[in-house]
Amino acid sequence: MARTLMSRRGDLVHTAAAGFSLLELIIVLILLGLASALVAPSFTGGFSGLQLETSTRDVITLMRHARSQAIAKQHVFRVVVGEDDPLSLKYFLTNDFGETLKERTLPKGFRFQVPEDRQLPLTVSFYPNGRSSGAVLGIKNKQGKTNSIAVDVVTGFAKLQKEAKTER
Repeated sequence: MARTLMSRRGDLVHTAAAGFSLLELIIVLILLGLASALVAPSFTGGFSGLQLETSTRDVITLMRHARSQAIAKQHVFRVVVGEDDPLSLKYFLTNDFGETLKERTLPKGFRFQVPEDRQLPLTVSFYPNGRSSGAVLGIKNKQGKTNSIAVDVVTGFAKLQKEAKTER
């Protein structure tokens, strides 16, 4: 919007408008769009890493819950990872009779990995004395990063073992 000012001699003087032209605004919006398109993939990779961390901790939490329930109730509890389908995303907490007490699912694109000498479903038993049957398993995300979970036979504790490998 142009301003009209009065000069000292009494003449009317028109000044230029303050602000940005439509072309300048369009150029800035295009540059912002390009910058966000370049940065967005790095954020999605970070999100997948967070999902992997969270999913791994959820499985460990269920295993710790199974151990504490086994000690408190003096019964065997089991965590069953996967089903007969190798692409299964489910894991369960069951009692000694195989009844499902809790059921959880990994995010889409994730999968369980077990050592070559084992296969899914993998069952980890937790005993009333605090011990377990022991196990090592992994959770792999879409980008190929894997977090491993180790369950100690003597103590029954489940813990996270991070791996920095990425399959290409």
